[in-house]
Formats: sequence, C-alpha cells, structure tokens
Amino acid sequence: MLTRDRRSAGPRLSGVTPRKPTPAELAAAFGASVPDLVMPDMKVLICGINPSLASGATGFHFGLPSNRLWPVLHLAGFTSRRLHPSETDELRARGIGITNMVNRSTARADEISDAEIRAGVAPLTTLVEKWAPRWVAFLGLHAYRTAFARRKATVGEQDEKLGPSGIWLLPNPSGLNAHYQLPDLVRVYGELYTAAFDE
Repeated sequence: MLTRDRRSAGPRLSGVTPRKPTPAELAAAFGASVPDLVMPDMKVLICGINPSLASGATGFHFGLPSNRLWPVLHLAGFTSRRLHPSETDELRARGIGITNMVNRSTARADEISDAEIRAGVAPLTTLVEKWAPRWVAFLGLHAYRTAFARRKATVGEQDEKLGPSGIWLLPNPSGLNAHYQLPDLVRVYGELYTAAFDE
C-alpha cells in the first residue's frame, strides 16, 4: 500500500538552482516522493496529479524549468517574473504552495491509477484542513473528476469546498495537453489569480 509523505518542510536545496538530472538519476527517481510546499496564510495551494521524474530527482515540484506552469504563473500575475522550480522562497513569499494528489514520481501521469488518485483525497483533505489555504487549485480535469466523482466538472471555480478552502479546477499545464495553448492557460489561470489576490 502506498503512503503519502506529508512533511511540511519545503523541497530540499531551496533557493539553489540544481543541474539537470542525468538519465540515470531520472530512472532512479521512479517512485520518489517530493515534500509538500506549504506555509501559513496560503492564498493558493496548487495540487498536481503526481511528481515527474525530474521532480523526484531534484526534490522540486514541476521540476523542469521548461514546464509551462512557470511562464503561466508569471504571465497570469502570480509571480513578478518567471521562476525556476528551485525558487521555493519566492513562491512562499507570494502565498503559493504546491502538493500532489499522489506523491509518487513517474514518467507520465497516466502511470498513476484511478484508485491511487481516489486514495489521495483523504490525506489531501487532512493537509488542507491543517493549513487552510484560500483556494485549492487542481491541475488536471481527469484527476479531479476521478478523485471526487465529479464527471462533469469544468474549468473554473467549483460549487463545493475542500475543508475550509474553495476549489478551482485548472487545465494541466503539461505540454502534452494540446487542448490548451499558452494564451488559453494564462487566461484561465488569471481568473484564479483575480479571485485569490485581488481583494
């Protein structure tokens, strides 16, 4: 049975730009966990599906600088510049945390079973109840629909909450998600930014 590592510490080597993992390091990272990036007074807790092998190898969420999450967060207003995955202190300063439905690194998200995704709901709920972010932003429609049995859920604010937190559903920023090009991602992520940061 898989268990989730729910430590509150940030990723190792915070603020240090890591070198690109070697193929051997990526292969060795299969199944590795990545510590949650959480802090008090979070405006947004980003919830991915599961860590990539690059994240497992480096300890940083969305571990490749080329991941579209980083330009999207900048262009949608969340960050003042495009961040590197290692710049966790910058994310903390902006009130942005990151976690995953399943804390097991794989090469592709489709290597995670629906049962694993559903099993991630309880520990995620415990995490959210402890830290009480304003919003939990799920990245990926299929994972959210599977986890919460909401087959018709669409992008945007959801009618329900997770513990004390509002739920916002966003497209997965992976380059494999051809349905959303960068301008589309910026637009829909920007709607969450407005809700979370404009008071």
